[in-house]
Amino acid sequence: MIFMKHFRIVCFAACCCLCVNILKAQTASRDNKLFKTITFHSIPKGPSVEGVFAGRPPCAGIVRQLKITTDRDCAKLKCAVTLYRDSLTFQPTYYILSIVGGGDIVQQDGGSYRQKTLQGRWSIVRGTKSNSAAEVYALQLSAPASYLYLLKGDDNVLFILDSNKAVMAGNEDFSYTLNRVELVPGKK
Repeated sequence: MIFMKHFRIVCFAACCCLCVNILKAQTASRDNKLFKTITFHSIPKGPSVEGVFAGRPPCAGIVRQLKITTDRDCAKLKCAVTLYRDSLTFQPTYYILSIVGGGDIVQQDGGSYRQKTLQGRWSIVRGTKSNSAAEVYALQLSAPASYLYLLKGDDNVLFILDSNKAVMAGNEDFSYTLNRVELVPGKK
């Protein structure tokens, strides 16, 4: 009898702790602050800009999708995508994807690095491999019927999907995630 009483008390306490931790685990979206990113390029502004998203995905996986060249020891790419909409209809129009770490070799200040800029049309489609209702941004690549798929996590987060619209797992250092950023002008 005493054992059952203690068992119930322990179970009740464990459930209460679990509920409290679950409720505190997620930061409210209104509390999320955009990360400020310095740029030396012109900053896109106006009602046609849907957003600027940046991240550092692992080279493996995305390089094959984008069909770009990297160095053999490539660990990550630095990516920034700017999405544009029609300012009257708010329908998707075009994107600009800037990639550092892959693409053409650029010579600068006695050194070199790889860079590629992709541009094209984008659209909103529904469904991923695991969620038929998910909102997905389809960025049309240069090859016919070739797309880079981005799953909308929320207004500030996009997840890079593989060519089958399945979520890609990153590694201990980098993820297939692009976060909305606020661009601020840098000083040279």
